[in-house]
Amino acid sequence: MPGPLGDATRRDLTDAAAARLAADAFKIDRPESGAEPPAVATRGDERIAVEPLAADDATPTVIVSRLGHALDRDRRVLFVARDHDTGAAVRELLADPPLLAARRDGRRAFHLGPDRVPVSGGGYACVRADGLGHPTFGWRETDTPLGPVTARSDVDAAAVDDEGRPVVPRLLCEVDGEAVAVLAGVDSLQTPPDEAFPFAYRRDPDDKRFRVRRGGDGTVVETVSGFAALREAGYVPIPMPLVPEHALGRSIDDETLTAAWDLLVIGEGESVDDGAIGDTALDAERDRDR
Repeated sequence: MPGPLGDATRRDLTDAAAARLAADAFKIDRPESGAEPPAVATRGDERIAVEPLAADDATPTVIVSRLGHALDRDRRVLFVARDHDTGAAVRELLADPPLLAARRDGRRAFHLGPDRVPVSGGGYACVRADGLGHPTFGWRETDTPLGPVTARSDVDAAAVDDEGRPVVPRLLCEVDGEAVAVLAGVDSLQTPPDEAFPFAYRRDPDDKRFRVRRGGDGTVVETVSGFAALREAGYVPIPMPLVPEHALGRSIDDETLTAAWDLLVIGEGESVDDGAIGDTALDAERDRDR
């Protein structure tokens, strides 16, 4: 739940950005619905969603969600931050490469999302992690291995291009740098079979306890009372990768995505009356903060 300090920061940032936009001839609306941004600025055909960011908001999940909300309503987004660290986190997520952890030779590495990976047998994929601390998960596209891998029914996992690379990139899930699952492309994340992952867990509808079963043969290997007990037994749910086209509900090229957002950093105690804000001013503000 948002804390009072974060709420106050968001209100202050919204007020500051709205004042700057109003000074540049934008009409400011303050939607009452919690499903809308706290302010929407309109000038002719331009519509800008003002999205204030407290320090804890600068996460891939929050940024992608707010960007997708604006795109669905034909708006640009003005992200407004209090400090340069938050601003830098926004820029890192939305630029070079946008919404990705990395990209190389056309293959992508993904940020982690808040969701878990559902499996066809019911419940969610998990791994056994016996070490201290929380394991490090990673999802990335790769060209190996070739040949059949776990795939959605309409995905041709065996097809290769003229260079011998898979037409559908392999999607590799790694835990602490070790591969634990390989799927044929990001679309194969839609309820993959249990055997694609080492383990899966499911809450029994009768006794409400978690049953952990082995992915290969479905054998129940552990029965626990809840999430804390699941972790104590050494099992950790696998987080879903944050795939841009899935999160946004569409595929968007880098140029379109870059044009869909801007960033304003307003320091503590800074006056909100020190200049208008428009396309040029926003770009200048972003350049100044680099």
